[in-house]
Amino acid sequence: MIKKKGKQSTSGSSKSKSSIGKANRRRGHAYERKIVNEMKEVTKNENLCSSRSESRVLDNKKIDICDPDNVLPCYFQIKCTQSVPKIKQINEEVGLHDKPLAIIWNAQEARESKQVSVGEYAIIPKDFFYKLLKQLY
Repeated sequence: MIKKKGKQSTSGSSKSKSSIGKANRRRGHAYERKIVNEMKEVTKNENLCSSRSESRVLDNKKIDICDPDNVLPCYFQIKCTQSVPKIKQINEEVGLHDKPLAIIWNAQEARESKQVSVGEYAIIPKDFFYKLLKQLY
C-alpha cells in the first residue's frame, strides 16, 4: 500500500493551511493596492505606489507605501487581519523613524466560508493626531 504525502484536515474543511495562507496574502496585497489608489486620488499624486512593487529597501523596512515625492506626512503599514495589529511590535520593526507611522487596518471577520471586512481603521500616534488637529484649527 502506498501512502500519499500530505496531511488530511481534521476540521472537515476542504482548504489546506497553505491555500488559506495564500488567500490571506492575496487579500492583504489587494487591500494594499486599494489604499494606494485611494491615496493617489486624495493627494492627486500619481507617483505613490506599493513598496512591494517599487522599493525592496522600503518593503524590508516594513513600510508599505512608497512616496517618492514626499507628499505624505507619515509612513504607512497596511494590515488586513482578523486580529488587532500588534502596534508596539510593528512600530519597533519599522526601519525608518523620521516620520510617524500610521497603521491602516481592515478588520476581518470569518463568515460562512469567507472573510469579510467589518471596518477600516487608521491607528496613529497621539502626538501626530494632535499635530493634524492643530493644522485644522
